Amino acid sequence: MRAPDRLSLFLLTFALGVANAAPGYPEYRVTVVGPANSTATDINSAGVVIGTYPFSPTSTHGFLNRGKGLVDLGALGGSASEAVAINDKGEVLGHWTSAGGQRRGFIYYQGKRRDIGALRGTFARYTDINNAGYVTATAESPRFPGGWRGYLRDPSGKFRNVGNLHFPDWEDTPTLNTALALNNRNQVTGESGPFSQPDQPLRAYTWTKGVMRDLGDFGWTPNGGNAINGRGQITGYMSVPTGFRSRVAYIYSNGRLIDIDGRGAAVAERSSVGTGINNYGHVVGSSDHLSGFVYRGKRMQSLNALIAPKSGWDIVAPQAINDAGQIAATAVRNGVSYAVRLDLIRPSVLAAPQLEDKDAD
Repeated sequence: MRAPDRLSLFLLTFALGVANAAPGYPEYRVTVVGPANSTATDINSAGVVIGTYPFSPTSTHGFLNRGKGLVDLGALGGSASEAVAINDKGEVLGHWTSAGGQRRGFIYYQGKRRDIGALRGTFARYTDINNAGYVTATAESPRFPGGWRGYLRDPSGKFRNVGNLHFPDWEDTPTLNTALALNNRNQVTGESGPFSQPDQPLRAYTWTKGVMRDLGDFGWTPNGGNAINGRGQITGYMSVPTGFRSRVAYIYSNGRLIDIDGRGAAVAERSSVGTGINNYGHVVGSSDHLSGFVYRGKRMQSLNALIAPKSGWDIVAPQAINDAGQIAATAVRNGVSYAVRLDLIRPSVLAAPQLEDKDAD
């Protein structure tokens, strides 16, 4: 999911008692769910983690781990695969590479793998799947070389182009539009902008029922939406005009943006990005000053400071967080990466979050 910028309502919901204070005990337990050199990509409400691991010296396979060991998702007879997203039903979305080198999508469920093809025979990147089986994807534009289009695929296999943000000077320009995430209400987020070199002035957007909305900015581009939760909140990155390629993690909520990086313009060169958000508006991501972080309504906290201090882990790339607070992440120890799951040692019981964007119902 992705993160919105919510203010009071959002901050209110996230008040975990320990969110703003350094704990006297570890908050998270680290469980290894993948082999050496594996990476984690997503987690569902049941705590099932998916990711990708080196199947051979020359190929990778997607995997899932329900807590009972690694399940190899195979490669549908091709040369390699990777797992991208998992819904609460347990359906895994991924890619596989055919013998001819074509990248195609698949859905794995209860031991069966189903090829969902490549858009119009082109290179495709599948990105997310919701509980109803809708899928987001991005593919090369059939009209403009170098351009990209974002799509929403329904369970019957029909693709819908989500379009792009229509600015007047973009009309005759190849566009770069990606659909990176969706929620259970089929709201989509990603990046949209003209395809230009060397930099693309991309804009983060939300797409609801065929209507695309610009999320705004912090005075610079590019910007992007990486995850969206069931309330329509979004997180990702926003560029800031204080340093070369400086970007900050944000939350977008009810039409408002919040910079959750917290360092302000006094730190010119800064880099952070939100990669996952749950229905309470808790965000995970990565930062140049904290490594992996979690944001629970007050400030970003380094996940390395919330695990056993002598464990030796560096939680470098959190990817997703579920409503139980479990986090799927890639962590490094002794120079080797592993897919891991972080579990709260003392789980908190939170009230059910309310929908925020009534127009999306």
